[in-house]
Amino acid sequence: MAFSRLTADQTQTGMTAMGSTLVKEKTTSITQAIHSIFKSVEVLEGDCRQLILHHGHTAPHDLHTGEFQIYAAVYINGEQEQLPRVEGLVVLATRTPDAFSYKFISEDLNPHARECPICVLDFLTPTKQPWALSWRTECRNFQLNHHPLLRMAI
Repeated sequence: MAFSRLTADQTQTGMTAMGSTLVKEKTTSITQAIHSIFKSVEVLEGDCRQLILHHGHTAPHDLHTGEFQIYAAVYINGEQEQLPRVEGLVVLATRTPDAFSYKFISEDLNPHARECPICVLDFLTPTKQPWALSWRTECRNFQLNHHPLLRMAI
């Protein structure tokens, strides 16, 4: 998986490398950083094209510094014998006044972050991956127990 760190020097020049993809935007706020990350997510693995369908994050406000998670539903075109699918993606991120760091973790790697919003989980296609199934179940249970009114809506 890719890991990238945006330093103050890189954001001032506007050129930041993420794996083999360049990000050409300053990341002065979390919203801008998220847009930069997702613009750069064209290819995460191999040649399969990917697109972010929906996302939510745990940062309390746009100028938040510190660690937070971004949860996304990623559309993946079918490869060879596989059908197109939508998978969960967790982006672990850290923002300081002079740097922004992030790391992608696929749902089938059983990420530790378990606060994925139900609106993102609802985009995901069925899977048989045991770790992905476990992650989805634990995220849904967290949201239902954390927000009791959601239980009434289901």
